[in-house]
Amino acid sequence: MKQKLFLLAAAFLMLSGCSTATMGQAIDNGIPFNVKEVLHKEKVKDGVVLLYLTQQNDGQKEVEAMAAAYLKGSDKKGWKNEGHNHWEHYENEHMTVYTDTFYDYDKEGKLENRLPIIFGEIQSGDIKKVEVAGKEEKFEEAAIIKKENKRYYFKMGDFHTARGLSAEGKEIIKKKKN
Repeated sequence: MKQKLFLLAAAFLMLSGCSTATMGQAIDNGIPFNVKEVLHKEKVKDGVVLLYLTQQNDGQKEVEAMAAAYLKGSDKKGWKNEGHNHWEHYENEHMTVYTDTFYDYDKEGKLENRLPIIFGEIQSGDIKKVEVAGKEEKFEEAAIIKKENKRYYFKMGDFHTARGLSAEGKEIIKKKKN
């Protein structure tokens, strides 16, 4: 009887040692920056693209910066940060434009997923809609994310230009990512 209990306890300890990271653990332990607030989670093949805010020192002062991460996995298999981990920040009176692309490779180094995104913060209250475009300059509407008193936009795809539109559809600003 004691031998069966010992084997059961040993099996339990071995299984608990193999536990996978939750999404929260992957965010807390896998992203090298302090994640102040998660703004948006976009489900993609084999994972999720996460848009978040971080508090960073830009060399002169503390700034709230935007960043994105690619978390690979699932609730069942566990989560792991597969992103390249950097943040960006610049000041603008109307809106900011950031682009990023995540690459996901298999164990043999073959590209499995290419995940391009465009995102930013909307500072101007006159901007009611954001559209983004790629090489062909064909504009598509981006999702607007509202958090507390701030607004952000996000769109998956090969985009490099964003424009803010008024409620009447008039272009307020058009910016290309440098």
